[in-house]
Amino acid sequence: MLHVSGETFSNFNDIWWLAGNVYDSLVRSCVPIFIMIAGATLLPKQEGLSNFFKKRVIRIIPPLLLWSVFYLWWLSYNGMNTSNWLVAILSGPTMYHLWYFYALVGLYLTIPILRRFHQSSTRSEYLWFLGTWLMVSSIIPTIQNLFFNLHCEGSISVEQLSPYHLSYLSGYIGYLMLGAFAAKENPGWKVGISIYLFASLFTSIGTYLLSMHFGKACQFFFVYLSPSVVVAAYGLFVAFMNLRAGAPSKIISTLADCTLGAYGLHAFIIDPVSKISGFNVSMGNPWLTIPLTSVGVFLSSLFLIYIVRLIPPLRHVF
Repeated sequence: MLHVSGETFSNFNDIWWLAGNVYDSLVRSCVPIFIMIAGATLLPKQEGLSNFFKKRVIRIIPPLLLWSVFYLWWLSYNGMNTSNWLVAILSGPTMYHLWYFYALVGLYLTIPILRRFHQSSTRSEYLWFLGTWLMVSSIIPTIQNLFFNLHCEGSISVEQLSPYHLSYLSGYIGYLMLGAFAAKENPGWKVGISIYLFASLFTSIGTYLLSMHFGKACQFFFVYLSPSVVVAAYGLFVAFMNLRAGAPSKIISTLADCTLGAYGLHAFIIDPVSKISGFNVSMGNPWLTIPLTSVGVFLSSLFLIYIVRLIPPLRHVF
């Protein structure tokens, strides 16, 4: 839904933009929650370095290479210059959404260190880390932008804090720690959902007001380290963690095995597949077509990956 609604965001101040802003704001917490799940599942574990990295390399590197080559092929097929594929892959993501695979490489390198802190720290020490991370990565840069150096770009920078070298406590590693911490919190499902909805509404209103101020679509509040996105991610995460545990589900387990592949494929389903098929976000009423297109892309991606994964050797890369 995030990437589908993003298709409408350039049409500033019409009904498509308004709908895209609302839906995008509601799902901005998705990537932080990906990372929080990684923190909640990996930081409490006890395992050796070699075992940890062996598992992670098998999970991440083959899919990263596969999808990078796939999208390089697609770009080349459409006439774009992609002469040195190896250099292109080493230089960074070959398609916009593949940045997450690269981010995981860096995040996984920190986990053996963060594990020690997670497993041995006191609650007050943990809160100190999370509070410092939130101030450095999110709150101070946001205040700096809104009150001293207003800009429209979708970025939050800690450069103004560089003399203090506080950047060591910034970035997405805080989400790893927040996920492991929030997994143990128990504010209740209703409280978590309320926090999520309020923070998502703040993201949408902030985006609208800042965009009206500049006269163009502004993504500053959409940044994954924006305070409202951090709070929304926390709220939605604890809401689900506070649901009553159900019986193990084979269907959910099967779908879960397909999600990383669906993540790699979905950008291709959005463009060009959905556009060629005639069923896409530009049809009809955006308040309906954005969620319908999102569901269509989601189910199509899952189905195709499920079919491919029926071939045993391909399961490691899909």
